[in-house]
Amino acid sequence: MNSFEASVVVGDQGRVLVAGVPFAPGTEVEVTVREKSADANGSAEKLAETPTTMKDLFARVQARNTESVGPLRREELYDRKVLR
Repeated sequence: MNSFEASVVVGDQGRVLVAGVPFAPGTEVEVTVREKSADANGSAEKLAETPTTMKDLFARVQARNTESVGPLRREELYDRKVLR
């Protein structure tokens, strides 16, 4: 299924003219009209801010051990006779 998107401005008496569609004359097409969202205009600005925001987020949310795991003795670490 081929698709084609276009942005147009509604003209006089609610008319919308879409020119230059890549379909042969006589081809049956489906047309959906929806209002362009306000967020789409500022999305490029928000996208440019995203790396800085994510970098700050990861800097703040680093995991840190706050409790000790106990003494680390080599003999106990490599003792394979004891099932823990």
